[in-house]
Amino acid sequence: MGQRCYLTTDTIQIFESTNHLPTFWLLGLGEEQLQALAQQLETYELAKKLSQPELVRRLEEKQFGVIKTKMNDFQNNLVDREEYISTLYPELLDLYEDFQRVIMEESTHAPTIELIYLDYLFFFENSAELLTELEELFSAITYSEETAWIDAQDILGTTIGSDRFSNHQGELLHDHYEPAQINRPSAKTHPASADPQLPKRQLLSQCIKSSLLLILSLVLTLGSIFMIRYPIPRPAGITGILLFGLGTIIFSEQLRSDLLLLKKTKKLND
Repeated sequence: MGQRCYLTTDTIQIFESTNHLPTFWLLGLGEEQLQALAQQLETYELAKKLSQPELVRRLEEKQFGVIKTKMNDFQNNLVDREEYISTLYPELLDLYEDFQRVIMEESTHAPTIELIYLDYLFFFENSAELLTELEELFSAITYSEETAWIDAQDILGTTIGSDRFSNHQGELLHDHYEPAQINRPSAKTHPASADPQLPKRQLLSQCIKSSLLLILSLVLTLGSIFMIRYPIPRPAGITGILLFGLGTIIFSEQLRSDLLLLKKTKKLND
């Protein structure tokens, strides 16, 4: 029958999923829920070593296996991450907005929402692997990169799961969005690379910006060296050291930004 996960309120089931922890569900979680999940996974690993009655007791108390959050927070996180979907997965934006609409409808009846992930843990020998995968997902969101959580071969299953057995009002999303209607374009046809000159233009602009900041960094560094080498008042010497540090920070941060852009450009051109 597969491992099932559920997105529910205290009274109704909104979505369910088989063998997946759907990405859109996770986009509703914030840093607070991720920290709670990390603590729950530690509790789960400990509980596995205890007696069966103790394991059941902790499960019934929802010490692990369930992430509960305020409905408003869940909705706000979904809104904040809509730009990520519209940028990297524009063909899924309608589905994402309809997913938000269903959550909004249920928010009028319940102040909290629960993500039940217990069965999904059974895919991992060590639950820390799940936390690692989640960290990779939210890192992809932060740096605007595609994620392996969304599978082009199973778009619905890896984004919303299924609402076939839910009792929310309106047309079921799973029936409305048939897999054939949602096609994940290859990297060559991705909107971000529709103009083959776009990555090059971005890279050229970034190089110009980097050059200007490098010049500024060098000026600050040379100024600091001059102020340190020649007899000057103590405050000026301290200022020189601060200028040197500032120049180093500016150059380091810009270099990091350049490397990220090069990585993204290479990914778009592959």
